[in-house]
Amino acid sequence: MLLHPDSNELLKAIPLVLEGVSVHVLDADGAWADSYGDKPSRPAQLRVALPIGELVAEVPSDDPSHALVESLLKAVADRERLESDMESMNGSALRLLEQVSMMGEALPRLSAGGDETEIAALGVRACHRAAGVARVVYLAGNPTKEFCEVVVHDAGEHDRRSEVELEPLQPCQGLLKEILEAEGVLLRSVPAGGRLGEEGSVEHLASRQVLGVPVTYGSGDKRVTLGALLLIDRADSYGDEATSFEGELGNEEGQVAESFAAMLGAVLGARKVAELGKELSMAQTIQQQILPEGPVVLDGFDVAAGYFACGAVGGDYFDYVPLADGRTMVVVADVSGHNLASGMVMVGARAMLRTLATVYDAPEQVFSQVAERMHQDLTRTERFLTAAAIALRPNERSVDYVSAGHNDLMIYRAATDTVERLESEDVILGFLPQPDYQARKLDLEPGDCILLYTDGIPEAVDPSGEMYTEERLALLFAQLATNGSAQRILDGVMAELDRFRRGQVGTDDVTAVVIRCTDQGIER
Repeated sequence: MLLHPDSNELLKAIPLVLEGVSVHVLDADGAWADSYGDKPSRPAQLRVALPIGELVAEVPSDDPSHALVESLLKAVADRERLESDMESMNGSALRLLEQVSMMGEALPRLSAGGDETEIAALGVRACHRAAGVARVVYLAGNPTKEFCEVVVHDAGEHDRRSEVELEPLQPCQGLLKEILEAEGVLLRSVPAGGRLGEEGSVEHLASRQVLGVPVTYGSGDKRVTLGALLLIDRADSYGDEATSFEGELGNEEGQVAESFAAMLGAVLGARKVAELGKELSMAQTIQQQILPEGPVVLDGFDVAAGYFACGAVGGDYFDYVPLADGRTMVVVADVSGHNLASGMVMVGARAMLRTLATVYDAPEQVFSQVAERMHQDLTRTERFLTAAAIALRPNERSVDYVSAGHNDLMIYRAATDTVERLESEDVILGFLPQPDYQARKLDLEPGDCILLYTDGIPEAVDPSGEMYTEERLALLFAQLATNGSAQRILDGVMAELDRFRRGQVGTDDVTAVVIRCTDQGIER
């Protein structure tokens, strides 16, 4: 089909509405691709150029609808030009969204994998498709070992035709050791007329470049290296259609490699810990991977956050996510359930949310895309996800707020010493396949505070079974927000919650983020 389906529908309707008019679509060679309506007697022709081809309408010479038909043809042509421009402008963004979709499909499969080899093979094949590279290799090992084992080497159908010798055990030295010890992506180029490494080594497979990233789980002093994921050379084809890839490996492939390395690390790490019976360590590993390593710094705002798991595995999450337009999206989310599956869902949601945020400017767009891509997985696993986000720009008082069926947003207004509560107007993630989330704009003044939280706070119970409630939380927030930093407000909420529970361990995770608008750096 030469035109967009909607354009064809409009052209098809013209002869049905305007009797005696026929419309034809010509391709770039001038051949008739589509025709609608019967040719009139003694026709006059109207022609309008398309980005590729031409529209031709035949109208009876004495028919007064010439101007109307011409305007309809021009509208279709303008629409096709817009579609063509959008396809050209969004090529890289569409590729990225396709990669995100692949990541979303890969995570449940990884979690369901059997042993390390099966899990690694699933991850490597998905990474190969998403990154569009010639080869992907996963090696198990860490910098303290003498050798690393090649667990999976995926070269695609094309490259499998040529025999490539690769030693199953790779010396843990040189480039491989650098990758295992790296904090992020490591990229090396093959010198002109030469090769990297010794024959039989992983890096020796490269004709142009090697991109490597460590596969780890945990963070800080609990960070453990499981292995390395290596991407080798840009591919000559991608998917089922031959596509020419110009340029070199770069940020896009690096982001794909990091995302799949994080998923492999989470699943393989969790499996290893579970095998040792260390459920608590497994939970800490998962949570450490999806929570920020430190506080966010934004001029004009004081931000503090805290997460407190009720047991071994939790489904709460908060994050500071950079948006494509330069703003920072402060996110709080809660997956139903408190087990490994809930943690894996949250890991996948985090990876997808962070990737989509690099494409979209608005938090409501990010939420809509995450919901659409996670709907099938959430439905299949019988889980749902609530989330809320505030988009902040340094030194600006106006912020955007979006909520997916999350708890009320609380805003303390310093001028009136009162707390406003905003209910969520949109559905939870996983409820609809294509929701359309909307953002609300909030104007803040110095001293105003925002409280984002999960239901572990209002639904906490005392020894008698009485709930804490959002009404109590709003009163407490008003008292604490009058003259305190974001951290002091957060500490006050947690201390009061502990007092209310009288030392009892909660039955739900507790997460809260306090955002305080300050006069420092704020433009007046």
